[in-house]
Amino acid sequence: MTEKTQHHVANLTTLWEAAFFELPIAGAKWGWGTGKEQEVAEAAWKGYDAWVRMANVQVDELYRDPLVGALAVRFLDRSLRWQRFGSALTDAFFAGLWPAVGLPTAAAVQALTEESRSLTARLKAQDAHIQTLHEELRWQTADLPTQRKTRASSTSLDASLKARPAKMNGHRPVAFPEASV
Repeated sequence: MTEKTQHHVANLTTLWEAAFFELPIAGAKWGWGTGKEQEVAEAAWKGYDAWVRMANVQVDELYRDPLVGALAVRFLDRSLRWQRFGSALTDAFFAGLWPAVGLPTAAAVQALTEESRSLTARLKAQDAHIQTLHEELRWQTADLPTQRKTRASSTSLDASLKARPAKMNGHRPVAFPEASV
């Protein structure tokens, strides 16, 4: 027997023993209270591991088969042809529908996108130019003397406020009380 066949037989034997002997016996012992839950879990995992190994080997052998490869290539080729056919039918159907509905065509959307990109580039260039001019203006005005506006003294403002009557909550005028200094 080859080594591959021996592994298949060992996996099948392990799965058979775990599924039909170890797992039922461990479950019965646990149910009667003489066994532990850990024995049941170990038996279940042993069977699961053997099953996964067997499934993995079978899938690997399936993918190595040239017939499966040829079927996959044929399926992909036909599905791509159907996709192209459907795309051509869709384009032919909607070519007359877009103008009737008033929606733009792909070419119009592409042209609009390009125009938007060019406007964005122009706007960025103008923004950079404005920033440069702003910096030049700042440097040129830095040497000019600054003029400060003179403010009225606070005593004259206090006198003008005291002369005007105030309205409390919009009702009656009330004069400000004299502040005691």
